[in-house]
Amino acid sequence: MNKTLIVGADVGGTSVKYALVDAAGRQFRQGEIPTDPEDPAGTIERLAATVQDDLPGERRIAGVGLACAGIVSPQTGLLGRSPNLPGWENSDLAGAIRAAFGAVHQTVANDVNAALYGEYRFGAGRGCQHLVMIALGTGVGGGVLVDGTLLTGFADGAGEIGHMVLELDGAPCPCGNRGCLEAYCGSVGIVRRARELARGDGATDRWSAMVDARGDDLTTRDCYDLAVERDPTALALFAEVGRRLGQAVSSLVNVIAPDRLIVGGGVAQAGDLVLGPCREMVAAHVMSSAGQNTPVVLAELGPFAAAMGASALVTESGATP
Repeated sequence: MNKTLIVGADVGGTSVKYALVDAAGRQFRQGEIPTDPEDPAGTIERLAATVQDDLPGERRIAGVGLACAGIVSPQTGLLGRSPNLPGWENSDLAGAIRAAFGAVHQTVANDVNAALYGEYRFGAGRGCQHLVMIALGTGVGGGVLVDGTLLTGFADGAGEIGHMVLELDGAPCPCGNRGCLEAYCGSVGIVRRARELARGDGATDRWSAMVDARGDDLTTRDCYDLAVERDPTALALFAEVGRRLGQAVSSLVNVIAPDRLIVGGGVAQAGDLVLGPCREMVAAHVMSSAGQNTPVVLAELGPFAAAMGASALVTESGATP
């Protein structure tokens, strides 16, 4: 029996999720450790120590795939701009992996690119060669796969779907621009819009009372809970989110013509409240008849998608469990 395993890890703003897998993608362990937002090398050292403690039997590590939010260069191993991890910007991720894990095969990737690759290999994208993924979380991330290969573009800047501009001079986006998809479909933008609706004349009394009561603690989950109870203002909010998402998806289908478009992230758990209006927009605004029927589906792998994708990327780069 081959006694080597691959580490796939996904660095987020608060935690690093990791999985120990074999070449077939079978998980032996999974877990998470806290992210130190100011110390990438120290965080990766703690990851290595935790993984060593988790290794079953006499197995050893053959490779490490690390996914991280931001502009990640697989060629240089460097992390550039990373709004969610500003203390990690311009850090040498590849060097930190070598220092912590030793001479193993390694690769680094953007977190949503890795999640997309995980879905391609093990989840909602199995059997497809052309995929787009949109991750609806605090912000909005994206990834594109063409002919089975991740599209990273010039200077590794491709896939920033969340910053497609849907409306000039539109809602403010955390990136500093206005009218981005993220400003309408990320949880920060949804909560902003929820408060705007509460201040308007058409909001239900129950909606306004909920927004007032939650104050600064208002979340998309609060909004979703009222939508499940069929509150008209809550339903209108999620329909608006779905139409905005549909604007972006329609453009992506017209440009890329994917086999399937995958939607993941916490906001996506609203399901058909968002995906229903999105699909209607695709049917109405995509040019080709085939494209109008592009499946828009939920991601399948959950919070460990990027870790699983990172493990597959390093396996295919040369690590051989």
